[in-house]
Amino acid sequence: MGRSLPGTDDLLVIKQTEPAGEPAILHRYDTPEGSHPRPVPGTEGLWQTAATDAPDQDKAVRRAFQRVHTLGKYFDADDLTEGADALIVRSRRDQAHKAVFAGAAFRGGHHRLHIKGARKLTGTARDAECVELVSGVCLFSHQNLRFTDEHGHCAELLRADAAPLAARLRSIVTEGELSFYEYEAVMRQSRVIGDVAAMLPSSLSLTVTVDVPRVQYYLYLLDAFQSGLIATELAQRYFSLVDGRYTRVLDLFCRHIRRALDAAGRTDATVRTAPGLDPLAECLWEAVTTGEVPHDDELLSEMVTTGDPMWKELRELGVPRTRHCLGYTSYLAELLRSAGLSDDTKGALSINVDSFGEVMLFDDARQLRERLGAPDDLPSLGIYAAETVQTLRPDGHPASLYLTDPGRYAVDESGASVDLFRLMDTLYAPPSNVI
Repeated sequence: MGRSLPGTDDLLVIKQTEPAGEPAILHRYDTPEGSHPRPVPGTEGLWQTAATDAPDQDKAVRRAFQRVHTLGKYFDADDLTEGADALIVRSRRDQAHKAVFAGAAFRGGHHRLHIKGARKLTGTARDAECVELVSGVCLFSHQNLRFTDEHGHCAELLRADAAPLAARLRSIVTEGELSFYEYEAVMRQSRVIGDVAAMLPSSLSLTVTVDVPRVQYYLYLLDAFQSGLIATELAQRYFSLVDGRYTRVLDLFCRHIRRALDAAGRTDATVRTAPGLDPLAECLWEAVTTGEVPHDDELLSEMVTTGDPMWKELRELGVPRTRHCLGYTSYLAELLRSAGLSDDTKGALSINVDSFGEVMLFDDARQLRERLGAPDDLPSLGIYAAETVQTLRPDGHPASLYLTDPGRYAVDESGASVDLFRLMDTLYAPPSNVI
């Protein structure tokens, strides 16, 4: 870039350009001064404010910084302190709704965090017998995997709110390399995991569950397949693309988590892969081969008969009701398992490290814990770091990297090309002095 390489305490913003196909532009903003949030130049819905004890500080910002302070106190970590700024992201649809990410300075790095479950923390992490941490990342991105129908129109199938396919699907195309969304999420969340692990008492055993979807992605095409809008060969190709991408993303994520844990001095930590909906893989492959898709009840029963107590208990609560909720339920099952709802995780401190777009999972899991009568002697924590690079639609409104993935390259304000993957490597290089 034209200036010296940015650090994670800088605010990095990428704005998509029009016409489509032009490189996105990467901007860098320094920490503002003063307690009043100010709009980030050129954006609609992004605000930034300095960390300050001024009495007129925004209440939501003050609470967000208080949660950083409470988290450090809970972990008895003197090296977790408030960062220099806070980022405020306002909803495009409802400007009154906002998410606040308070700066948090760890010994190993800096993040902007939205923290759940810290408001009423009591005791310390030493009250736990072990720590169960769950993290995940989705596959592809909206631009990285493209569906085209017989009329040449792009079809959106990888969104829960996507309209049903209206015409026969003609092709499925994906990029050869990982999306920037996948790479950024892996690098950011691995580093957060390492920084959290470095705060934990060494006496507590630590298990990190890596929850990357695979069979969950198969489900996106089942409705269209049953409607005769996707040929068998194309459905099989899609399943193969998903399997290949799953293997690559899971391997990258596990390697970087392991590297972050080692740098934090937690070589003893266990890294576990979530089973997800793997028990359904064979029957769904058979379904798109024979054309006979199992009924929803059959799929649900298959998960229950695996013997996993989480699925049995959830089914008794009527969760999920249809196959369309199976994927979401599989993610809930891992959060519930980590929170002590199995014999293997009794006395566990549960921590969810993920992207903010998954925060609803935390809230839903907390409600299910209450319905299941789970022990509440230990808290469940959600730690959601803001994306390293805030991405904007052409109209200036922020959107997730998954939906507005700029690709691997952007240009900075001087017009120089920026390799965003290498930028992530630089920003999230393992700390050498954490232990």
